[in-house]
Amino acid sequence: MYEEAALELMAGVAASLGMSAEDGEIVARHLVDDELRGAVGMSRIFIFADEVARQGPQRTEPITVTRESDFTAVVNGGGHHGLVVAESATRLAIAKAQKSGIAIVCARNHRYSGTLGYYTELVARNEMIGISVASGSFGSVAPYGAREGRLDTNPIAVGFPTTAEPIVWDIATSAISGSDVYRRLVTGEELPPGVALDNRGEPTREPAEALAGAILSWGGYRGSGLAMVIRLLALLSGVAPFPAENGEFAFLVIVIDPSLFLPRGEFERRAAEFAAGIRAAQPAPGFSSVRMPFDRSIQVRAQRRRDGIEIARAVYERLDSIRRSGVVPVQTVHSPREKPT
Repeated sequence: MYEEAALELMAGVAASLGMSAEDGEIVARHLVDDELRGAVGMSRIFIFADEVARQGPQRTEPITVTRESDFTAVVNGGGHHGLVVAESATRLAIAKAQKSGIAIVCARNHRYSGTLGYYTELVARNEMIGISVASGSFGSVAPYGAREGRLDTNPIAVGFPTTAEPIVWDIATSAISGSDVYRRLVTGEELPPGVALDNRGEPTREPAEALAGAILSWGGYRGSGLAMVIRLLALLSGVAPFPAENGEFAFLVIVIDPSLFLPRGEFERRAAEFAAGIRAAQPAPGFSSVRMPFDRSIQVRAQRRRDGIEIARAVYERLDSIRRSGVVPVQTVHSPREKPT
């Protein structure tokens, strides 16, 4: 499937899920870019589709700024999809940083946040440094040492401009992303070992059992601690420490103009020099080269724009069914998690 057809498919899916044409175009562009870069992308919409199936389309109001200074803002997402709200917040932060040199923007009252590297790449391509974090309300990730969920997948991304392509680092603090669990639920694939627990706190490789139980933290206590820090930063948006399940999400983006500290263009030159030095390192046995974060994404994006995107048949059929019939298939019903005794 080529990019144009994928965008058309996803815009149709978004419309069937009750989004406006403008919101649908933003969501489609984001999710298709994920696929172009080789990440889980178009199937991310299944999480939202599941919610619409159970609760109906989300009512929306205009996105507004509820608190603001020259270099800060708090955005009320008005119930719009988080991909729309986070992009709006990022563009606002870029505009403020272009005038003030630095900006911090928080957003709330939306659902989901998407791939944070999408926003920090946008910042980096505007010749600034971007740092973003997000936190949700599923409580689907177990803190280190726990057997039930208290955290979300709580991702973080950082983007840097260079004289060539940007450097973007983007991770979730969970052992596997929620969107990948949903994708595997649709395709019938098992989870990798050691990434999830069922609702009794026992290890599982079944996606449905993981959704009823908990995902483990990435990196043990280090990843778990980072997830807690991200949640604390998210509190700046005004969300509760532990929102009700399917409650609000939070998004925060920091934008820094390097010319506050160095002559314009100097940071980009030094960042490119640093990246070249890393790539020049002697590869270890079993590795053909040493890469910087985002190198693979840039290569795969170019290749897939040329050759097309491969979509699993089960994923395509589910997406096409939503687009054509407007019937939203429920992937799994989230019942209240049974607490282990």
